[in-house]
Amino acid sequence: MENAAHLRAHDDKWLIKRWRILTRRAGWKMEKIAGSGDFPIHAIESPGGTGPRLYLSSGIHGDEPAAPEALLTWCERRADALKHCKLLIFPCLNPWGLRHNVRSDAQGLDLNRCYHRRDVPVVQAQKNFIGQREFDAAVMLHEDFDARGIYLYEIPGPRPHWGEDLLAAAARHIPHEPRAKVEGRRCVGGVIRVRVTPETMPEHPEAFYLRFGRSPRSLTIETPSEFSMTARVAAHGAVLDAIMRNLKKDGYFSELSKF
Repeated sequence: MENAAHLRAHDDKWLIKRWRILTRRAGWKMEKIAGSGDFPIHAIESPGGTGPRLYLSSGIHGDEPAAPEALLTWCERRADALKHCKLLIFPCLNPWGLRHNVRSDAQGLDLNRCYHRRDVPVVQAQKNFIGQREFDAAVMLHEDFDARGIYLYEIPGPRPHWGEDLLAAAARHIPHEPRAKVEGRRCVGGVIRVRVTPETMPEHPEAFYLRFGRSPRSLTIETPSEFSMTARVAAHGAVLDAIMRNLKKDGYFSELSKF
């Protein structure tokens, strides 16, 4: 049975209200960076310490409600363990789409294909807010209506790669994607790992923008929309936990002792 929050998964106002409660409790900062009227776009920062610098985002596609719910649920559960991390969180990049259960924004744009542009206000505001910051890992939470299991995109970076380990962590909630190809790309055990250039994908997604010059690791996690909301939220949370454990292996030992 889905819990009350899951039943309100397209209620963007309820989502942000819960984020405000969390940020006050955790001592994080939340501010509006874009949007107008009924659909503001927020960024959340933690003061952090000597732990890893982590970029997290969700809700860029409004018809993928488990992603923003999972990000909030995980941060609610892990706030104390994250106190040494330097977080930058975009909790819902497309609140209009979330409320209306559509992929695009109010102008009909797929925001996740606009990071090469300078004329999309939400994307430009987000890029201006990020500025010259760098991160140890950047994670984008998504969903896929056609998926038969959880899968991820990992733009190749430092070795060892993380993809297989992350999906193994999610396996008790959702099995990995069985298809050998997803959107024309080779998929092995749920991992799509392909070197990308502006020529191979001229319409840049958020993951491109974060990978090149800002984070050595850029991961896009996709849960299958046809699974239960509970399973999808749990699978995203398991992946995020596994990311923190991998950061711990990279040298953030004392700061991530609770993972």
